[in-house]
Amino acid sequence: MVTGKYAIETIGLVKRYPTTGRRTGGGGRGAFGTGRGIASFGGIFSTLKRAKGPFIEALRGIDLQIRPGEIFGLLGPNGAGKTTFIKILCTLVIHDEGEAYVNGHDVKKEPGEVIKNLQAVLPESRGFNWRLTGRQNLKFYSLLYGVKEKEAEERIDYLLDFTGLKERADDGYQRYSTGMQRKLLICRALLRNTPTLLFDEPTVGLDPTSSAEFRSLLCDKLAREEGKTILISTHNLHEAQDICDRIAILNRGKIIACDTPANIQHMLLEEKVFNITFVNTTGRAPAGVVLTGLEKLPGVNSITPGYDSEGGFNQVSIRVNKDADLSGILELIVKNGLRIGGITTKEPTLEEVFIAMTGRDAGESGRPRAPGGR
Repeated sequence: MVTGKYAIETIGLVKRYPTTGRRTGGGGRGAFGTGRGIASFGGIFSTLKRAKGPFIEALRGIDLQIRPGEIFGLLGPNGAGKTTFIKILCTLVIHDEGEAYVNGHDVKKEPGEVIKNLQAVLPESRGFNWRLTGRQNLKFYSLLYGVKEKEAEERIDYLLDFTGLKERADDGYQRYSTGMQRKLLICRALLRNTPTLLFDEPTVGLDPTSSAEFRSLLCDKLAREEGKTILISTHNLHEAQDICDRIAILNRGKIIACDTPANIQHMLLEEKVFNITFVNTTGRAPAGVVLTGLEKLPGVNSITPGYDSEGGFNQVSIRVNKDADLSGILELIVKNGLRIGGITTKEPTLEEVFIAMTGRDAGESGRPRAPGGR
C-alpha cells in the first residue's frame, strides 16, 4: 500500500520500446511492407498492429524509494534507462508494467496531481524566447502555468535574487552565458514552487566554475534551505559523490546498487591502505619494535615502512582488511612514543566501483538506444 511516505516511489516499473517492424508478406512490398495496398484507415491500424516487432526493455522491474528532502543521484551509462525513468515520472512516457508514484499520486491514474507536485528540468526543454529578457521569459511561463499576476511578480523577483540573476534580469536571453541559461531554467522550474525537482544531466556543457555554482545552488539552497526533493540523472560521478545523499546505479534497465556513495564504494572494497607519517622521530622507539607490534594486530595484512634521508623511521603504509579497526593501530603507535603527523586512507573511487559493476564507463553505451532511454 502506498501512503505518500516517499517523495518518489516505484514498484516493479517496466518500460518497453518496439524495435523494427516484422515484415509480413512476400513478393512485392506495398505500404508498411505488407505486399499489398491499404484501402482504408482501418487497414492502416490493423497493419500497424500486425507490424509490431521485438522490444527493447528500457526499464526492467525498477523498485525505488526516494525520501522527501533527499538529493538522489541516478547513475548509469548511455542506454541504461535514466531518461526513460525521469520521463515516466513526468508523465511524458507511459510505463508498461508496475507502479510509479510522486508524493503518493499515481503517475498513470493521477497525472494532474503528479504535475502539481513535480517539475522537471530536461536538457532539451529550454524553450526560452531569445528576443525576450530573462524576466520577460519568466513572466511568459508564469502565464502558461496559471500563476496569478501579483504572485508571479513576487515569485520572479525572489527567484532571480535566489539564483543570482537579479542584476541581469532585464538583459536579453541571447546575452546569457550557458551557466546563466541553466539558472534561468531553475527559475522556470521553481515558478510553481513544487516540492520535487528532477534534473537530467544538469551540468553538461558548463565550465568548472559554473558547475560548482550550480551544484551549490542545488545542494545548499534548493535542498537544504527550501527542502526540495531533488532527483539528478547524471554521468558525472564526482558530482554525484559530492552532493547526493544516496545514489542508484542503473545498468541495462535494472538497479544494481542503491545506497550512500560511501557505502557503494565500500561494497567492492576488500582492503584499504592507511598511510601514516610521523614527526620528531629522533630518540623514539626503534622501527623494529613498532613494526613487529603492528604485524601482530588482527586485520593487518602487510606493512611497508618508510625512512628519511638520514635513515630515520618517518612513515608506514599499512594494508588492512576493509573492516579493520584503526584505533588499535593508533594506540600501539602512540604507546611507543611516536607522534603522528598525518593519516591518509586510499580507497577505490566511485568511478572505479561504477566501472567494476557495469563493465563500462559512465558515458559508454552498451546497447541500442531506446527513444529517450539514456
